[in-house]
Amino acid sequence: MPFWIVLGVAAAVFVLVIVLAASFNLFSSDAAEETEQRRDILPSDFTSADLEQVTFRPALRGYRMDEVDAVLAALRCRLREFESQSTTTVDER
Repeated sequence: MPFWIVLGVAAAVFVLVIVLAASFNLFSSDAAEETEQRRDILPSDFTSADLEQVTFRPALRGYRMDEVDAVLAALRCRLREFESQSTTTVDER
């Protein structure tokens, strides 16, 4: 295989990686700070209206898993609270 074909393929892959990295803002100065900072997506006393405002920052393979996990943990906790309240209400009747 001629050297210029290998060099051309390598250059094309390099350009593709740079374009993808730029599209996910991996070159911005905020990117390093964002990975270290954890943001609260839901307040502790969230409502259904707050759930409609939830957004996740895109990551290389979709959404940031730590943000999705945090929201799911908050939802699980809130659902347990409602389930325990409804069980207590049913038991009192």
